Amino acid sequence: MFGSLLLAMSTTLVPQSPPIARVAPMVPAQRFSPVSVPFDYFNRHIFITVTLNGTPGMVFLLDSGTSSNILNMNTAAAMGLQPVSIQQEKGLGLGSGKVYVAAAKDIDARIGGVQIANLMAVVDLKDLDQRFGHRIDGILGFPFLQHFVVELDFEKHVLTLMPSKRYLYRGPGDTLFLTSRSTATSIPVMLGTVDHMQRQVKVEIDTGSDVTLLLYPHYVHGAHLEGIFLSKLSQQAYGLGGYFLMQYGILNSLLMGRTEASHLTVFKLQSDPAAARTGFAGVIGNSLLDQFSKVVFDVPRGHVIFELKPSSQVSANRPAVPLIP
Repeated sequence: MFGSLLLAMSTTLVPQSPPIARVAPMVPAQRFSPVSVPFDYFNRHIFITVTLNGTPGMVFLLDSGTSSNILNMNTAAAMGLQPVSIQQEKGLGLGSGKVYVAAAKDIDARIGGVQIANLMAVVDLKDLDQRFGHRIDGILGFPFLQHFVVELDFEKHVLTLMPSKRYLYRGPGDTLFLTSRSTATSIPVMLGTVDHMQRQVKVEIDTGSDVTLLLYPHYVHGAHLEGIFLSKLSQQAYGLGGYFLMQYGILNSLLMGRTEASHLTVFKLQSDPAAARTGFAGVIGNSLLDQFSKVVFDVPRGHVIFELKPSSQVSANRPAVPLIP
């Protein structure tokens, strides 16, 4: 029997939310030397230190599943960027609660002297901050990945930022082409079940989630995969929109390019979120990504690179966090 625990903290946002949709993409400088900074890998979430309007030491969550760069409402107020026209929005992330959102703010966000954002949506992240048990001044989302090459070194806990126009990968990694690079980092994968059926699906890479693989109910039902979720007991998790429920199951295999994970721990949402993008079966999170030595997001060229640890295989047969009996 599994107890209730904090799990799969995804902060995926709906792209069409009115206050967030007005955040225009920046045109970043492409002439800079690669910049490497350490990241704090706390409870399988990636936290990066950012300089905001000349103030260093601001802590941002890296969340590739979020459709905008976000500034915490409390941080904005502390910096004198007093939010106005605050609205309550539903469907901004997993969970059924409402989230307070204000209009976007002009901001100068930098990593190692390189400007990475000039506008941010202002969202109340107070509850998310408390549930994570980690300071969150903001979120770097998909727009951040659209303009740079971003390498995550999970062995050294280092993020390297590189200009896309001058980047050329020469390592031993497996390159997977994105099925979409305009709205999300999604890749094709092959799911294998105990009935020896293989199903090719599109999944989103979500660095804001700590799961291995999270499947949406509409896909599970349509593919007749209810049988892999043997436990009828629900587990409670927390996202930007509050608490939500999931079920736990086992997938026989997951094939990503040339890399296969066997007996994979997977989760199914109890109900489809408003944030589920059309055509996606679900998301893969950091409990799968951190099995690789490096993951390189080259969204400008339309691909992502997975580099295995030397002489190793993906060992993804573990839940996202230790389960409580």
